[in-house]
Amino acid sequence: MPFVENQGAKLYWDEQGSGEPLLLIMGLSYPSYMWHRSRPVLANSYRTIALDNRGVGQSDVTPGIYSIALMASDAAAVLHAAGVESAHVFGVSMGGMIALEFALQYPSRVRSLILGCTAAAVPMPCRPNLPRCKLSCAVTSLLKNPRRPSSRSSMTLPPLASASTRIWLSA
Repeated sequence: MPFVENQGAKLYWDEQGSGEPLLLIMGLSYPSYMWHRSRPVLANSYRTIALDNRGVGQSDVTPGIYSIALMASDAAAVLHAAGVESAHVFGVSMGGMIALEFALQYPSRVRSLILGCTAAAVPMPCRPNLPRCKLSCAVTSLLKNPRRPSSRSSMTLPPLASASTRIWLSA
């Protein structure tokens, strides 16, 4: 069973299938096993790489607060251990929030971003120095063009942003 160490935690991960890499990030308190229904289908076309987030499943339970940013760095460590430079990233629930943070921290490592049943932003206590407008702009930019953003500061809201994004930004 493959494990990787990151910032004091031993993290479990595994892979199934072949093809372009697809990183699977599960939500709060669910182990990677919870991909059991969709993973066999995805593994027919992709090299799926799934991890147990720290504190869950076969990964270590370490003391302290598990920030979304920390768990995004865990996902990066798993990709590194798998020998993957960039991947499609699929996050569900809290895994979607981790995927969003991963895309902000490591934009060159994201081929595409797939979000399921998640919030469209990282809660403000996790990112007090990044206004929600900047976060939404970054996410919108990544979704429109996942390989091109060079830095968070250069991302701007595209003119064809959805009405829901504009409403959310004005709130």
